[in-house]
Amino acid sequence: MSDYGRFAFEPLLNLANGRPVGLEVVRCQARDQVAVVSRNTVWGTRQLAEFDSGVAIASVLHGTGYDVTVPLHIDVLADTVVAARRRIGQLRASLRNREAGHPTPPMLLEINPALSAAPPDALAEGVAELRADGFGIGFDSACRGFGLDLIAEIEPDLVKIEPGLVARLPQDPRARTVVHALLEVCRAVGVRVAAVGVSTPDQLTAVRDHGITWAQGPLLAEQRRRPSTAGILLPVDLLPLARPVARTDATTVQPVVPDLPRPSVGDLAQAAVSLPEDVTAESVRQALADHPQAGSVVLLDAHGRPTGFLDRNRFMLAISGPFGRALYANRPARTLAEAPRTVPMTADVRAALQFCLSSDRDRSYDDLVLLDGDHVCAGIVRVTDLLQEATGNPSAA
Repeated sequence: MSDYGRFAFEPLLNLANGRPVGLEVVRCQARDQVAVVSRNTVWGTRQLAEFDSGVAIASVLHGTGYDVTVPLHIDVLADTVVAARRRIGQLRASLRNREAGHPTPPMLLEINPALSAAPPDALAEGVAELRADGFGIGFDSACRGFGLDLIAEIEPDLVKIEPGLVARLPQDPRARTVVHALLEVCRAVGVRVAAVGVSTPDQLTAVRDHGITWAQGPLLAEQRRRPSTAGILLPVDLLPLARPVARTDATTVQPVVPDLPRPSVGDLAQAAVSLPEDVTAESVRQALADHPQAGSVVLLDAHGRPTGFLDRNRFMLAISGPFGRALYANRPARTLAEAPRTVPMTADVRAALQFCLSSDRDRSYDDLVLLDGDHVCAGIVRVTDLLQEATGNPSAA
């Protein structure tokens, strides 16, 4: 029996700045784990998919008070994407209806390897439909259940390395070879990689040595009963240290530094607190009250493109002054909004920092809004995180 009840929430952390970038809903009871159930039944693909989709919906409705600044990661089988994707498509609407107008978190489906049947063409078709419905897509246990060709074809938003492979990384050359091959493909097509089940400092070191910047596991953060990121931060002794200046005398052996790609702002991304561009100022005030750790709200058009930016401090100052609530509460929030400062997800960290300092100096510390290839909002990045990454100083944040 789990200490957490039926479901728990496990943080996914950014190893560069120590902050959470996602919360995975974990199925704690054997009765909800499809692999266990399938061993004790004679169910076919359709029955397993219907069961799995039902548990996925229950897992989302289990939590209350979701932190919308990080995506909610929901586990589903590849079989379910193929055979029950219309039911999976109800996840967002189910939570939105229950929350009665409050913002709901972005959702990323972590697709696990098939137990019964999930032909690649059918899986690709299902993924395309779910993406069109607004879901992010991740591949869980990629090295065991998904070929590299499928990763290159579908280009998921996230690929996870399963715990068994992570555990072998420090001492097994074969494990390192597999992970290296996976990383080569993912970097070539622009797919982020995360490590799962990190439980020892040696594993964390091996993960970092491969240039993997997102991870989860008991060493980094414990599972939680509620879907909140409050108080979650990578312990200081696990944060990356600034590189010491190497001595240049003849007796010094220079360390071999892996040739890793330069970090982009996408590596530091956080989910934005976003609302439709036609909401009232009162809706923005409520969203900021619900998410005290958020520094801004991004207004989006019907296609998800950013059209307005509201900095917490300036917005609260405007509506907190004399008669502020009376003047602004029922007016469109866009009347108080400023143009979002946008950069591509692929922008170099130093270039983004230079943009912050060289554009409007009065807004130097405003969050930057990140854009994907279609100019859709893909999150925000804090300027303090850019400074930390550029200087290699964990205390900069």
